[in-house]
Amino acid sequence: MRLLAVEERVAMRRLVEKIEDRLFSATDSVCLDRARLVTDAYARFSGEPVPLMRARAFEHILTHMTLDLLSNPVLAGNTSSAPRAWMLVPEFGISVDEQVQIEHPGFEGFLDGKIPDDIHSFWKDRQFGGRSGIGHMSLDFDCIVNRGLEDVLARIDEHAGSGTADNRAYRNAMAISCRAVIAWADRYAQEAELAATQCTDPLGASCLHRVAAACRNVPAKPARNLFEGLQSIALVHLASVLEGQGFSMSIGLADRVLARFSDEVEKNPDEAVDLIRAFLLKIAANSLQGRGSKTQAITIGGADVAGDACNAITIAFLEAFRQTPVSDPHLFVRWHPGIDPSVWHKALEMLGSGRSMPMLVNDQQVAPGLIEANVAGQDAWDYCIVGCNELGIPGRCCQSGFSDSLGFNDLDVLDKVVRAIEDGDVRIERILDDYQEAVYRLAAHSLTTRLAHINAMAATVPFPFCSACCRSCVESGQDLLVGMPYPNIYGLFLRGTSNAVNALAAIDDLVIRNGKYSLTDLTMGVDAADKAVLGDIERAPKWGNDDDAADRLGVALNERRDRALRRVATEASVPSFTVCHVVRSLHHLDGMRIAATLDGRGSGQPVGDSIGSVIGTQRSGPTSMLGSVLKLDAAHTFGGIYNLNLTLPAGPQAHVNVIGPLAETFFQNEGQELQIGVLDASMLRRAQHDPDSYRDLVVRVAGLNARFVELSKVEQEELAVRAETTNDIET
Repeated sequence: MRLLAVEERVAMRRLVEKIEDRLFSATDSVCLDRARLVTDAYARFSGEPVPLMRARAFEHILTHMTLDLLSNPVLAGNTSSAPRAWMLVPEFGISVDEQVQIEHPGFEGFLDGKIPDDIHSFWKDRQFGGRSGIGHMSLDFDCIVNRGLEDVLARIDEHAGSGTADNRAYRNAMAISCRAVIAWADRYAQEAELAATQCTDPLGASCLHRVAAACRNVPAKPARNLFEGLQSIALVHLASVLEGQGFSMSIGLADRVLARFSDEVEKNPDEAVDLIRAFLLKIAANSLQGRGSKTQAITIGGADVAGDACNAITIAFLEAFRQTPVSDPHLFVRWHPGIDPSVWHKALEMLGSGRSMPMLVNDQQVAPGLIEANVAGQDAWDYCIVGCNELGIPGRCCQSGFSDSLGFNDLDVLDKVVRAIEDGDVRIERILDDYQEAVYRLAAHSLTTRLAHINAMAATVPFPFCSACCRSCVESGQDLLVGMPYPNIYGLFLRGTSNAVNALAAIDDLVIRNGKYSLTDLTMGVDAADKAVLGDIERAPKWGNDDDAADRLGVALNERRDRALRRVATEASVPSFTVCHVVRSLHHLDGMRIAATLDGRGSGQPVGDSIGSVIGTQRSGPTSMLGSVLKLDAAHTFGGIYNLNLTLPAGPQAHVNVIGPLAETFFQNEGQELQIGVLDASMLRRAQHDPDSYRDLVVRVAGLNARFVELSKVEQEELAVRAETTNDIET
């Protein structure tokens, strides 16, 4: 990386700011490039075996799509013709994701009238369902950056004749796909060279020449410097989206993948930060669902079997995120007792400033949980976040973050159980017994559905390129869903747990211990929104206050769920489920579908937004909430990680010297994950009334980060109330 003069550095920063402005000021539109091209290709290659048809379609898209070098000339790669111009994946359906619509209600009906009738009619009986592929994974970027796609092609050639005819055909599809991406990079090289000759700005021309030189080398060959490493990741990541993958395609362990360039970064840290900032904006421009969050996680820091894995690139990523107000991609830092102090201090400074990033994950809890789920030691220590807060292992495991067909809302399950119990037999043990049996039945059925879904997707809409970028798939000649090293680690998605505990606590307090109500009377009072009944429920013990009256019930509920899931796993001969408490905006969607419940929640109202206290029920400070969570055996009952929001008021309580010991003590006592949001309630209220003045304000919602002013009113209000409630508590 050439050392830039002061004037060039200033110009580069201004260029990055222009890229940022262009992206964030763009209005949402629709780009039909991919939809039209994949439709043409499916019609043309429909007689080919499915993997080959998919590869030919992918090749056709990359060969003919519009290249956008102007919106971000620092790096090549785009999924549509302009920022926030929606890229569509019609083979999975054409619709707006429900969660994106909650976060951005202006998208209701957004696609109406924008899709030609011939595209709708072609896919009417062909689409698989959903809005994209499974996502929730990270490719093997270590292989891509440090060995290149030509190395993948060499392995395909090495194994070309082995296996069945289907295996050989799948490898052929992989080879076509990899060559298509290499040719796509060459298209960028040619376009960049041409654009450079026409560019009157010296810096712009220099950037385009650098892009051209890089794209002639990567991702085909190993990257030669930091810029080429970032360029290689950007091209392959965006190519995976163009193949049809969607939400939560994650970058993975960026600082480890790029580690051999750490000396370069140490020599020129400011230039490295500017390059990473442009890279973040390139990933943020992924146009699937427009401005809607794709939860493209980047994970840095942490330990491996040799010790701390932090390096100069770890710091550079933190600084780039600090300077660049992207909400997606979002950033996770892996903590362990030996973490580089400078990395830890910088992460805490960012959180204390209200940046809402990075999220924090405890290696000492997560890696053992994966090992229990049958992941080999070294692989377990290579974990990353693959979405909101789901776990994956780059190129080796995605199913711990695979959301389809296996998940439920604890509150909903418990409510149905409770309403089936008669007044004469209201005991906590009886309720828990019935809950355990209900979870067993749900999980057993859902696992069968999941397996059928996986096999159908692998056969109907395989992903040859993504599979080529994962381990073992080339050797086996199989799709990633069945060919990765850990294709049978099944993650169960869970929500509503805190509400369920509060409902149990209300029954225990008001029906069993104090006898103020029969279960029928309590249920009828809740359904009728009786103020006296709801007032009594409000005064009952609540999860998240370090109150044993509620917390023992939370521990018992989680233990019962764990027993049920282990029984299902044993009977199905699969590893234990990696339960993941995932929310994003599902707490709103779930709430809309659930009637009034015995925790005092009204019909249609949201459920809790994390495994912590439900908004409005926290009666004491943050240490009390963390105390409740620490009572869970998280490494076992949440082997796939929980989602924990901790909101702190801006001011002295958000100082590094306060946040640091709080997080460290939590993790040292077996805390698993922590999402710290430092929220100034008055600032949020001002931002609601004057959004133009707060366009860079990024907040953590419940599994996603978002630019506050772009959120829906309901999401904004939830955050404001969360901040105001926190301010009212003595901490």
